Amino acid sequence: MNSFELIEKYLPKAIDKYFFEDAKTAILEQGSKFIDVKFDQTGYVKIASFLMDGLSDYYQTQMNSEGFLSPEAARPSDPAQYAAYAGNLASGARDGFALGNVSLQWEIFRLQWVRGKQFRIDYIADEETAGIIIGNAVEEFNRTKVIPEVDVCRFGIIADKASASLGNLKSETIDANEIIANFNGAFEWLAEHEVPEEEQIIFVNPSVMTLIRNTTELTKFLTQGDYKSPAGLDFTVEKYAGRPIIVVPSNRFFTLPLLTQNGYRAQSGSNVINYMVVSTKAVVPIRKLEWNKVYGPEMSGIAGFHGYLINYLLYHGVVIPKNKIVGCYVSVSSAAATTKVNTLAVDTRAGAVQYAWKVVNFYTSPAGLRGTLCYNKSAAFTLGATGIVPGTTENVNAVVLGQDITEAGGSVTAYFGLVDDSGTVIATSGATPISVTQHA
Repeated sequence: MNSFELIEKYLPKAIDKYFFEDAKTAILEQGSKFIDVKFDQTGYVKIASFLMDGLSDYYQTQMNSEGFLSPEAARPSDPAQYAAYAGNLASGARDGFALGNVSLQWEIFRLQWVRGKQFRIDYIADEETAGIIIGNAVEEFNRTKVIPEVDVCRFGIIADKASASLGNLKSETIDANEIIANFNGAFEWLAEHEVPEEEQIIFVNPSVMTLIRNTTELTKFLTQGDYKSPAGLDFTVEKYAGRPIIVVPSNRFFTLPLLTQNGYRAQSGSNVINYMVVSTKAVVPIRKLEWNKVYGPEMSGIAGFHGYLINYLLYHGVVIPKNKIVGCYVSVSSAAATTKVNTLAVDTRAGAVQYAWKVVNFYTSPAGLRGTLCYNKSAAFTLGATGIVPGTTENVNAVVLGQDITEAGGSVTAYFGLVDDSGTVIATSGATPISVTQHA
């Protein structure tokens, strides 16, 4: 078995490991005996629904309507629905247990998302890095691209299923004086809908977690607890009122995520999620890695490319049965998610000559977005805008890290954007221009 076959063989298990270590929603992956994930129709799973009759009155032999034994005992009003009991005939007068039925129905559920990518790794480039690229591409792809996107999709679905009219979706601003009341309101709502405390998981964004840690009264009730994932991995979580607290980066925790040809982003109408309280029995996240294949240079050369090809295809989705949505409680902020997602920060320094400046590094959220850094001194970049070509698009200039940008005068401000290979803006520094650091 060659190394590529080994990658393909062990990749599914490795992906499970990455998810349970890095995915914030992994704690919800409890699995269910009522869901057939191995159902081999591509992109689908089967979900079982039990339908059962409820309890009925039990009629003891020769019992009358007053509950006393009598030769003239009253019979059920609908005797055909009762079993013959204590020697009674199969027709006519009947008593004992009411007849009930139980049935199981399988529903085929189509997973919401099918996502994939093909990576081409040049043979020489891989040789020059001593095989680092081919050896780490899949792992890094899962950690930095796949897992955050799967998380944001899952949280987006939960938020979308919750409802203000139902009572489990709140639009609110969270502050330190109200955080206890906010949580207690969520717990009360879930208790009224018979959601067991031991099933509940609290997900919070980092700013809400800061409020929790800074709220003296609430910190008295914070504890540390061990948690074992379904995969058998042990980790320690912080708990409040016995419920695990999972901190989720804001770039994975917002409403209405938009999946693009290069990952995901927030869109108009996307809002930051403050927190969620979710029952592990209400939400069933599902992943099906349908295809992963690594081709060596001897095969990729057929397509006129000399190097390695990696094909990756993932089906995933979230099942929330209609009668289980009461197991989710969601608090949403009025803050636009674009203030937290697909943002760009730049580190500018003085250049070598008067008025010159340079960019020495830039940082994105989510981390590790790949593209060309550009600046524009006259207008802000629009997230999702297409057809941007640095150097030919008006006023858009590419930045070479560490290289001086010469100016004719002082006090320069600029807008920054990150443009991917297709000419799409995938991150921006915002609507306010940045004052760059110039040489005096």
